[in-house]
Amino acid sequence: MNRRMSAIGLAVVAVLGAVVLAGGSPQEVTKIEPKADQYLKAMSSYLAGLKTYSFQVEEFFDEVQDDGQKIQLSNQRQMSVSRPDKVFAEDEGDTANSLFYFNGKTVTVFDRGQKTYATEKVPGTIDAMLDDLHDRFDTHQTLADFLFADPYKVLTENVQSGTYVGLHYVGKVKCHHLAFQQRILDWQIWIDAGDQPLPRKFLITFKHQADEPQYTALFRHWDVNPKLSGDLFQFHPPEGIRKVDFMNRHAAPQPVKKAAGK
Repeated sequence: MNRRMSAIGLAVVAVLGAVVLAGGSPQEVTKIEPKADQYLKAMSSYLAGLKTYSFQVEEFFDEVQDDGQKIQLSNQRQMSVSRPDKVFAEDEGDTANSLFYFNGKTVTVFDRGQKTYATEKVPGTIDAMLDDLHDRFDTHQTLADFLFADPYKVLTENVQSGTYVGLHYVGKVKCHHLAFQQRILDWQIWIDAGDQPLPRKFLITFKHQADEPQYTALFRHWDVNPKLSGDLFQFHPPEGIRKVDFMNRHAAPQPVKKAAGK
């Protein structure tokens, strides 16, 4: 789990402060139990082999108040992926109300609450796009690790240790429960123990932050072969919104031109 940590819908503004999964140096020896390694690799290989997929996430995270009290907030996310070069995400909830489009050439983030959108040219693959957004704009996308072509490599980049906890349930789904440690955080993942080794739950503990806030994501409604229209990944600006600079939410308004004949 690395610095790109993750939510696609937060490509402009990072939630939970800086949600950064950097931890550990390259010189540190990684100790992952064989069983934990086996199931994490199985999940990663399965995801990497999917041409198209979609899923929904309900996420919960702690916001620590000045007096130390933890307030839990939540968002709902829907994501559709067409490898190697298309992503669509819809986010709404306590801290999110946006749409995200990647069509292989540009990324567009539409903030429905502010009625603004921002578009930026990016490289032509999902991996390169995510890296580019991080390198140029220092964005941190939650759950982005599950979109890369090699999830295992990204997830374990800064891992110091990993253990197999056992068979535990997420709702009614029996899962392989794995736990990993990094320098500044711990994370756990629950992987479906059935025929499709999909992630069902993901939990991060920010152990070096005051009061150790947590982030939890519940994965639901997986579709591993959806029929995704190409138009899903194209942004068509509605009337009454304004264009802003990709990293400047308060840029001077730019009028949205109507398409000819509309």
